[in-house]
Amino acid sequence: MSVDSKRNISLSSLPFGPNVIFHESSFFSRNQGKLLPTLSEILTESIHQHRHSYHGDSDPPPVVLESLGLLVKFSQRRVHIAEGQCLWALKHFLPEVPAPEIYGWTIKGDYVILYMELVKAVSVEQRWPFMTDDEKTVLWKAFRTMFDNLRKLSQEPNDHFIRRINRGPLFDEAIDTPKDPRPGPFASVKNFHDWWSITIRTGAEIHRPGLKPKELPDPYRAMVPDDAAIVFTHANLHCSNILVDSENPFTIIAIINWDYSGW
Repeated sequence: MSVDSKRNISLSSLPFGPNVIFHESSFFSRNQGKLLPTLSEILTESIHQHRHSYHGDSDPPPVVLESLGLLVKFSQRRVHIAEGQCLWALKHFLPEVPAPEIYGWTIKGDYVILYMELVKAVSVEQRWPFMTDDEKTVLWKAFRTMFDNLRKLSQEPNDHFIRRINRGPLFDEAIDTPKDPRPGPFASVKNFHDWWSITIRTGAEIHRPGLKPKELPDPYRAMVPDDAAIVFTHANLHCSNILVDSENPFTIIAIINWDYSGW
């Protein structure tokens, strides 16, 4: 990939703020005179849509308003404006990678609310058992192209971090620790690897009394290269997050759930 094909994303290029609405988005051109739903309306609709499973959870499922072409992700804990900023950046810097359009976000009390496009498609997880070998081959070639396009995103030349797109801490269940704050940002690959090495040794000191976690040997640390490139990634490319056309399952319509994404 040539240097010229890179698309630099700086922190200053992203929309910031607790209440950001994109009035130029297709939601407002498609729904003349309509407003995005309030938190009260979202909570009421959530109880209605998920009444059989709703228990007042702080992490409820998204609310779908099909007549408005709207999907609302909201939570007191697991939804972050960084996902909205990521969707905005993809549309403006990398439209080759299909993703839901972001209409805006707001913070109300403890709730973070993301308003985004409701993508009408089916997941690869649903269609895979019924696809032919030829369809699967075409699909994964298209996916490979999309993945290569994602690698066009790059950081500013003198501003390298391992972080979320807005320089916030990483959000990934694979590395979250229950007792500590979410990790990062990290100024280098080495800093991240050193943190991870300490993290996986924490707790093992009970088997070596008198030693602190950092004093315990880590036989795997030397195997992890500190000169690895920092790239932008989705970080949760499960088949359920790849949406395809219901009639042509080898056509990718959108990649969803960018909540783990980052550098």
